[in-house]
Amino acid sequence: MSLLRNVTTLFIFCPVVALAKPIVLATFAIPLMVENPDKGLFISLTREIAKRNNRTVDILVLPTGKTLLAFSNAKVDGFFPALDVYVPKASAKSTPFYRKVDYAFFRKVSPLRSMKDLEGKKVGLTFRYPYGKELIANKKIKFEYAADDIQNMRKLGQGQIDAFVVEERSGLRALQLSGERGIDFDKTQPLSEQNVYYAFHDNGEGRKLAEIFSKTIEVMKKDGSLDRVLTEAALAQP
Repeated sequence: MSLLRNVTTLFIFCPVVALAKPIVLATFAIPLMVENPDKGLFISLTREIAKRNNRTVDILVLPTGKTLLAFSNAKVDGFFPALDVYVPKASAKSTPFYRKVDYAFFRKVSPLRSMKDLEGKKVGLTFRYPYGKELIANKKIKFEYAADDIQNMRKLGQGQIDAFVVEERSGLRALQLSGERGIDFDKTQPLSEQNVYYAFHDNGEGRKLAEIFSKTIEVMKKDGSLDRVLTEAALAQP
């Protein structure tokens, strides 16, 4: 009886705390931003957000199409980087954590800076990546798709295309990895800008996760740690 009383007392004063299940997020490879489940600017940010909320996050790096399919089939809790051009309307969204600004990368001997400059030219895009509607809708531009940013940079360097449209940081990383030279872009002439956020399901759990991520992102913006995490992750790249 004494032993039973002691056991009962143990459960009363030392309750077992149920651990929250891991948050499962899908993403896709983007030079510098998402290199693998443990490396990349967006990976570092995601793990920092989870850490600040005492949560565990499992990150799946899949092909772009499979990332969107996993989300639409509810195989994952959410995905990133999410943009309005391919996120279902019935989704819970976090506050934006990044601004995707696309530029035209070109060979220095043949600069092409503006949307008008691209008309009549062969312009490289990366298959299944999100681009601004104003770019895609321009029927005067001849688009050619490649599997990834590095291939597009190589095509540009070898003269197979006239320009390559890509986000600044990932474009510079792809240029570095491609080994090409004589390629540049004009930072004063962006082609399009889009907000980047985390997308979750439009249900109770999804809205709760969106709120958690949003509040943490806002705190990180205010105290400067958002920029710090992204900068430190970039500097850590070889």
